[in-house]
Amino acid sequence: MSLDIAYSTEINEFIDPDRAYEYFWAGILKDKKSFICPGENCDAQVTCANLDEESQNMRVVPHYRIYGKHHPDCEIDRKIPLKIKGIIIETQQSKKETLNLSVVDSFSLSRPHSYYESQIINKDKKSKSVEKKKYIVDNIFYNLKQIGEISKIYSVRSIVGRYLRYHRDGTLDNRKINVSGKNISYSSFFIQIRDQEFDSLPEYSVIYYGWAYIDKYDKYYRIKFKKSFIKENDKIQVSFFVSNDLIEKYEIKKLIIKRMKKISLLPKPTAFVFIYGKPKIKITKEKDKKFINLEMKNLDFMDIDSNTPLPKKNKINFSDETYLILRIFIITILFKYGNSDNNLIKYNYHTLFYLF
Repeated sequence: MSLDIAYSTEINEFIDPDRAYEYFWAGILKDKKSFICPGENCDAQVTCANLDEESQNMRVVPHYRIYGKHHPDCEIDRKIPLKIKGIIIETQQSKKETLNLSVVDSFSLSRPHSYYESQIINKDKKSKSVEKKKYIVDNIFYNLKQIGEISKIYSVRSIVGRYLRYHRDGTLDNRKINVSGKNISYSSFFIQIRDQEFDSLPEYSVIYYGWAYIDKYDKYYRIKFKKSFIKENDKIQVSFFVSNDLIEKYEIKKLIIKRMKKISLLPKPTAFVFIYGKPKIKITKEKDKKFINLEMKNLDFMDIDSNTPLPKKNKINFSDETYLILRIFIITILFKYGNSDNNLIKYNYHTLFYLF
């Protein structure tokens, strides 16, 4: 059985190799050997290979390797489906059958004080981890059945990751996120900055995103979005600032700061940026000029990438059969009337191949 999930004894969470890699370079995980088998009652050690390799140097992607002996109850050793996966799949299937039931993630606006406590792996630790793992499996089962909540989320990075996963598995329309007691659909929790009316924006904080310029100054970074919001027919620039003080206070700054510094040094320092917050119109004292600011409490509220991670939206969605029939029809028309002066045919000739 392929091991595509393991239990991290550092963060007490089931994670896949890709998420483990992200957590390691964000400073959350410290040891590539601090995993155990996800099977029931099993404490077999698991190592995440290539976890500490730079991505551009890796010939093989991060993956889990099992060392040690499995427990007799372990599903991996018996080659049967994992209990943890069965619980989630069972709940997702029942969710699709029940129109009023949505799976809810919980976005916590601050991490618990114990979140960054160092973890030392030893026999007692592994034993406690097995007990903790069993508790989490049972708790996941209860939460999914009662309120749909799997676990708390502490960063915009994780929210973006879940958004992409839900989009891929076709469950995005049924997913919600809870922030400070308010349930919001995932689809409405993300708003692209694209020259829309400022007054049309929600009264509560959501995730805003888009392409932005990243400029480094002595005491801060300035992130300025390419697109604007519109207020009383005026386009108002949208930006936010990341101060050096804010960076120093952030416990897991390694990954996001590395990206910002790298992008800011490019000839064209642009990046795809996500930020959680509520836009506010402000006026500069010197030039009496309006601008829109998004304030951050900490760097968990933003994510940055050199490219857009969001899926591309197709202009037209057709089945393969319909697509083929339309292409044949258009080609036939073009061959028959290719030299015609008819404007419709000219339109077909110049634009229809672009659409398809």
